[in-house]
Amino acid sequence: MTKDEAIAEMRKGKKITHQWFSHDEWMTMVGNSILLEDGVKCSEEEFWHWRTDESWNDGYSLFT
Repeated sequence: MTKDEAIAEMRKGKKITHQWFSHDEWMTMVGNSILLEDGVKCSEEEFWHWRTDESWNDGYSLFT
């Protein structure tokens, strides 16, 4: 799924992974923050600031 689709799913509380994440890594949204599997919370701006390469625009899926 695309980045925009992944963000929409995270806003619904779904856990999302990316093709570059390890098998146990995921992210979701709590309020306006992104919550990672290790309990770290960061703002959307902070999370996406370093992920500007074109490869981050696609490659997302639901975490199972």
